[in-house]
Amino acid sequence: MHITWPTHKNTFLLCLFLPLWLAGCSSNIIQQQSPRILQLESKDFAKYWVTKDKLIDWRKALPAELHNDSKENTSQYKASFVVDSQGQMTQLVIINSVTGELLEQAALAEISSQEFYPTAQNSALQAVRINTSFRL
Repeated sequence: MHITWPTHKNTFLLCLFLPLWLAGCSSNIIQQQSPRILQLESKDFAKYWVTKDKLIDWRKALPAELHNDSKENTSQYKASFVVDSQGQMTQLVIINSVTGELLEQAALAEISSQEFYPTAQNSALQAVRINTSFRL
């Protein structure tokens, strides 16, 4: 049985390229991981983000004919959205709780432009998902 030992030149090349190759593999793994989105109850949202300029006006997401001023015929809606690490509202979905109707994305364009500032407690710019409900 004959064992072939690596030559000095081969060992040098292996030592030179192995760390570079491993570093390239680890950076690909890091880049492929998406940022973690923290699931919050609506009461905890203000610990992470506050609205820029104005409060969220859910009426802007609904067609005018669905705005109802009488207390007897109010409709309940469920809303879910993400505030990403740049303070942008994304992934907004609004569903009528009674009918199960999903509001069209085109109707949500104005409210989806809502922006947020991070709070002092959110210096890491943690992205969050909020599930809430509202009546109109």
